Amino acid sequence: MFNPQQPAQQPVPQYQPRVFAKPMMDPVTAVKTCLKKFFDFKGRARRSEYWWFVLFIIIVSSVFNYGGLLVPALSFVGLACTLLFLIPKYSALTRRLHDTGRSGWWVLCLAVLDVVVWICLAILMMPVVGKLFEETDPFEQMTMLTDAIQSNPTVFTVMMCCSVVSLVITIITFIFSVQDSKWDENQYGPSPKYQ
Repeated sequence: MFNPQQPAQQPVPQYQPRVFAKPMMDPVTAVKTCLKKFFDFKGRARRSEYWWFVLFIIIVSSVFNYGGLLVPALSFVGLACTLLFLIPKYSALTRRLHDTGRSGWWVLCLAVLDVVVWICLAILMMPVVGKLFEETDPFEQMTMLTDAIQSNPTVFTVMMCCSVVSLVITIITFIFSVQDSKWDENQYGPSPKYQ
Protein backbone atom coordinates (compact mmCIF):
# COMPACT_ATOMS: atom_id res chain seq x y z
CA MET A 1 0.00 0.00 0.00
CA PHE A 2 1.08 3.50 -0.67
CA ASN A 3 1.82 5.54 2.42
CA PRO A 4 1.90 9.30 1.67
CA GLN A 5 4.30 9.96 4.56
CA GLN A 6 7.04 7.70 3.16
CA PRO A 7 9.03 8.97 0.18
CA ALA A 8 8.82 6.87 -2.96
CA GLN A 9 11.83 4.60 -3.35
CA GLN A 10 13.72 4.49 -6.60
CA PRO A 11 13.86 1.05 -8.21
CA VAL A 12 17.28 -0.59 -7.93
CA PRO A 13 18.66 -1.85 -11.26
CA GLN A 14 19.04 -5.62 -11.32
CA TYR A 15 22.11 -5.68 -13.53
CA GLN A 16 25.82 -5.00 -13.23
CA PRO A 17 27.78 -3.08 -15.85
CA ARG A 18 29.31 -5.42 -18.39
CA VAL A 19 32.97 -6.02 -17.49
CA PHE A 20 35.48 -8.44 -18.94
CA ALA A 21 38.44 -10.00 -17.14
CA LYS A 22 41.84 -9.86 -18.78
CA PRO A 23 43.74 -13.17 -19.03
CA MET A 24 45.83 -14.24 -16.04
CA MET A 25 49.31 -12.70 -15.93
CA ASP A 26 52.05 -15.17 -16.87
CA PRO A 27 54.91 -15.88 -14.39
CA VAL A 28 57.67 -14.04 -16.26
CA THR A 29 55.59 -10.91 -16.75
CA ALA A 30 54.49 -11.00 -13.10
CA VAL A 31 58.07 -11.23 -11.80
CA LYS A 32 59.26 -8.49 -14.17
CA THR A 33 56.37 -6.25 -13.14
CA CYS A 34 57.01 -6.71 -9.42
CA LEU A 35 60.75 -6.13 -9.80
CA LYS A 36 60.08 -3.06 -11.95
CA LYS A 37 57.78 -1.74 -9.23
CA PHE A 38 60.39 -2.42 -6.51
CA PHE A 39 59.48 0.64 -4.38
CA ASP A 40 55.98 1.26 -5.78
CA PHE A 41 53.45 0.98 -2.95
CA LYS A 42 50.70 2.74 -4.92
CA GLY A 43 48.20 1.28 -7.33
CA ARG A 44 46.80 -2.21 -7.59
CA ALA A 45 48.15 -5.71 -8.34
CA ARG A 46 46.23 -8.73 -9.58
CA ARG A 47 46.23 -12.05 -7.78
CA SER A 48 48.31 -13.67 -10.51
CA GLU A 49 50.92 -10.90 -10.37
CA TYR A 50 51.35 -11.19 -6.62
CA TRP A 51 51.26 -14.97 -6.27
CA TRP A 52 53.63 -15.67 -9.19
CA PHE A 53 56.08 -13.26 -7.56
CA VAL A 54 55.71 -14.98 -4.17
CA LEU A 55 56.37 -18.35 -5.83
CA PHE A 56 59.47 -16.89 -7.51
CA ILE A 57 60.81 -15.66 -4.14
CA ILE A 58 60.15 -19.05 -2.51
CA ILE A 59 61.94 -20.93 -5.30
CA VAL A 60 64.99 -18.63 -5.40
CA SER A 61 65.37 -18.56 -1.61
CA SER A 62 64.89 -22.32 -1.31
CA VAL A 63 67.47 -23.12 -3.97
CA PHE A 64 70.10 -21.08 -2.18
CA ASN A 65 69.11 -22.15 1.33
CA TYR A 66 69.04 -25.86 0.51
CA GLY A 67 72.15 -25.45 -1.59
CA GLY A 68 73.72 -24.05 1.57
CA LEU A 69 73.56 -27.52 3.08
CA LEU A 70 76.15 -28.59 0.49
CA VAL A 71 78.03 -25.31 0.07
CA PRO A 72 77.74 -23.15 3.23
CA ALA A 73 78.42 -19.92 1.33
CA LEU A 74 75.12 -20.37 -0.53
CA SER A 75 73.23 -19.98 2.76
CA PHE A 76 74.46 -16.39 2.97
CA VAL A 77 73.39 -15.80 -0.65
CA GLY A 78 69.95 -17.23 0.25
CA LEU A 79 69.70 -14.91 3.26
CA ALA A 80 70.75 -11.96 1.09
CA CYS A 81 68.09 -12.89 -1.50
CA THR A 82 65.43 -13.15 1.18
CA LEU A 83 66.35 -9.72 2.56
CA LEU A 84 66.63 -8.22 -0.93
CA PHE A 85 63.15 -9.41 -1.88
CA LEU A 86 61.49 -8.07 1.29
CA ILE A 87 60.78 -4.61 -0.13
CA PRO A 88 59.33 -5.73 -3.49
CA LYS A 89 57.35 -8.44 -1.67
CA TYR A 90 55.87 -5.88 0.72
CA SER A 91 55.15 -3.44 -2.11
CA ALA A 92 53.45 -6.16 -4.17
CA LEU A 93 51.38 -7.21 -1.13
CA THR A 94 50.38 -3.58 -0.55
CA ARG A 95 49.24 -3.25 -4.16
CA ARG A 96 47.42 -6.62 -3.86
CA LEU A 97 45.54 -5.39 -0.77
CA HIS A 98 44.69 -2.18 -2.63
CA ASP A 99 43.21 -4.31 -5.42
CA THR A 100 40.79 -5.87 -2.93
CA GLY A 101 39.89 -2.43 -1.59
CA ARG A 102 41.93 -2.67 1.62
CA SER A 103 44.58 -0.45 3.16
CA GLY A 104 48.30 -1.12 2.89
CA TRP A 105 48.74 -0.31 6.58
CA TRP A 106 48.40 -4.04 7.26
CA VAL A 107 51.73 -4.53 5.51
CA LEU A 108 53.43 -1.79 7.53
CA CYS A 109 52.25 -3.41 10.78
CA LEU A 110 53.56 -6.74 9.55
CA ALA A 111 56.93 -5.25 8.58
CA VAL A 112 57.37 -3.49 11.95
CA LEU A 113 56.53 -6.67 13.86
CA ASP A 114 58.98 -8.68 11.74
CA VAL A 115 61.75 -6.15 12.46
CA VAL A 116 61.04 -6.32 16.21
CA VAL A 117 61.16 -10.14 16.10
CA TRP A 118 64.51 -10.11 14.26
CA ILE A 119 65.99 -7.56 16.69
CA CYS A 120 64.86 -9.62 19.69
CA LEU A 121 66.28 -12.76 18.09
CA ALA A 122 69.60 -11.00 17.50
CA ILE A 123 69.71 -9.84 21.13
CA LEU A 124 69.02 -13.37 22.34
CA MET A 125 71.57 -15.00 20.03
CA MET A 126 74.41 -12.49 20.39
CA PRO A 127 76.01 -14.05 23.49
CA VAL A 128 75.97 -17.61 22.11
CA VAL A 129 76.36 -17.22 18.36
CA GLY A 130 80.11 -17.90 18.33
CA LYS A 131 79.85 -20.93 20.60
CA LEU A 132 76.84 -22.21 18.69
CA PHE A 133 78.82 -22.64 15.47
CA GLU A 134 81.77 -24.24 17.29
CA GLU A 135 79.61 -26.85 19.00
CA THR A 136 78.62 -29.86 16.89
CA ASP A 137 76.50 -31.69 19.44
CA PRO A 138 72.83 -30.74 18.85
CA PHE A 139 71.92 -31.34 22.52
CA GLU A 140 74.64 -28.94 23.63
CA GLN A 141 73.42 -26.37 21.08
CA MET A 142 69.87 -26.65 22.48
CA THR A 143 71.24 -26.18 26.00
CA MET A 144 73.03 -22.99 24.91
CA LEU A 145 69.85 -21.66 23.26
CA THR A 146 67.79 -22.47 26.34
CA ASP A 147 70.31 -20.68 28.56
CA ALA A 148 70.22 -17.62 26.25
CA ILE A 149 66.41 -17.54 26.45
CA GLN A 150 66.39 -17.95 30.23
CA SER A 151 68.94 -15.17 30.68
CA ASN A 152 66.69 -12.71 28.81
CA PRO A 153 63.04 -13.64 29.53
CA THR A 154 61.70 -10.14 28.76
CA VAL A 155 63.24 -10.08 25.28
CA PHE A 156 61.97 -13.60 24.64
CA THR A 157 58.44 -12.61 25.76
CA VAL A 158 58.43 -9.55 23.50
CA MET A 159 59.66 -11.68 20.60
CA MET A 160 56.97 -14.32 21.15
CA CYS A 161 54.17 -11.74 21.50
CA CYS A 162 55.26 -9.99 18.30
CA SER A 163 55.52 -13.35 16.55
CA VAL A 164 51.94 -14.26 17.50
CA VAL A 165 50.56 -10.90 16.38
CA SER A 166 52.62 -11.14 13.18
CA LEU A 167 51.15 -14.59 12.53
CA VAL A 168 47.60 -13.27 12.98
CA ILE A 169 48.24 -10.35 10.60
CA THR A 170 49.87 -12.75 8.11
CA ILE A 171 46.75 -14.94 8.15
CA ILE A 172 44.50 -11.89 7.68
CA THR A 173 46.57 -10.54 4.77
CA PHE A 174 46.68 -14.02 3.23
CA ILE A 175 42.88 -14.20 3.28
CA PHE A 176 42.67 -10.72 1.75
CA SER A 177 45.27 -11.49 -0.93
CA VAL A 178 43.49 -14.59 -2.28
CA GLN A 179 40.24 -12.71 -2.82
CA ASP A 180 39.24 -11.59 -6.29
CA SER A 181 39.89 -8.09 -7.60
CA LYS A 182 37.21 -5.47 -7.19
CA TRP A 183 35.86 -4.94 -10.69
CA ASP A 184 35.35 -1.21 -10.40
CA GLU A 185 37.76 1.65 -9.84
CA ASN A 186 38.52 2.27 -6.18
CA GLN A 187 40.53 4.87 -4.25
CA TYR A 188 43.76 3.16 -5.34
CA GLY A 189 43.08 3.33 -9.07
CA PRO A 190 41.44 1.38 -11.89
CA SER A 191 41.22 -2.40 -11.78
CA PRO A 192 44.18 -4.12 -13.46
CA LYS A 193 42.03 -7.21 -14.11
CA TYR A 194 38.72 -5.92 -15.41
CA GLN A 195 38.06 -3.62 -18.36
